Amino acid sequence: MPANEVIRVPGTYNLRDVGGYPARDGVVRSGVLLRSDGLGRLDDAGRDALRALAVHTIIDLRDGFETSSMPDAIDGLDVDTISLPVFEGSGASHTENTITLEALYERIVTQHAPVVIEAIRTIARHRDGAVLVHCTAGKDRTGVIVALALLAVGVDRQLVIEDYAATEANLAGEWLEGMIAMIGRYGMADTPELRTLMGGSPAAALDSTIDLIERKHGSVQQYLLASGLTLDELADLESVLVER
Repeated sequence: MPANEVIRVPGTYNLRDVGGYPARDGVVRSGVLLRSDGLGRLDDAGRDALRALAVHTIIDLRDGFETSSMPDAIDGLDVDTISLPVFEGSGASHTENTITLEALYERIVTQHAPVVIEAIRTIARHRDGAVLVHCTAGKDRTGVIVALALLAVGVDRQLVIEDYAATEANLAGEWLEGMIAMIGRYGMADTPELRTLMGGSPAAALDSTIDLIERKHGSVQQYLLASGLTLDELADLESVLVER
C-alpha cells in the first residue's frame, strides 16, 4: 500500500501506515508505525481490522476529557495503551479563538517536549507488531509526533510535510461536520478559522514548526537529544523504523 493511502478500518477516517518512505539508510518499514484519528467509533469489524494490522501498542495523545467522553473502543484487543496526554490540539484548546495551528505546534514541541520524547521513546522500544499513534483527529498531536519520528530517521522534509497535509482531505465531510456540530453544542460558532483548527492540515503549519526546531537546535535529531532522548534511543528508533 502506498504511503499516505488511507487504510479502511471501520470507525476511522484517517488511519494510515507511514511505511514506504525513503529514509537516510533505507526505507521506512511498513506495518510498524501507524497514525490515526480517534478509535472511539470502532465496531467489531474495526477491531478485527486492527488485529489484522497486528497493532500491539497504542499511543493515545488525548487529554483526560477526550478519553473519558470518547474512550477507545478496543475491548477484546490484545494491546498495550500508553496514555501521553497533550492539551494543545484538543477540543478545549480550540476555544481560544485567536489560536493558530502554528502556535499550537510550537507549544507541543516546547511546552510538551517531555511528552514528545516519551512518545518517540515508546516507538523506539517497540519490537512486536505495529504501534499506532492517535489523538482525536490524527493531525495535530499525532501529526507532530509522526513527523518528528520520520524526520529523525532521515525521511525527506517535503515527504513528511506531504504526509501531514494528506490528513485534511481524509477528515473533510462526515468527520469534520460531526465535530463542528458537536463543538457547536458547547457554544462555538462555525467559522472558517474553527474549521481549519479542527480539520485543516496546511503544509505551512508543519513547515513553520520544523523551521522553529531547526533555528533553535539545528536539526530534529538535535532537538530530540536536547529534550531528553539518548543517542542509543535514537539508534533504536532508526533500527525499528528503517529497513536497510
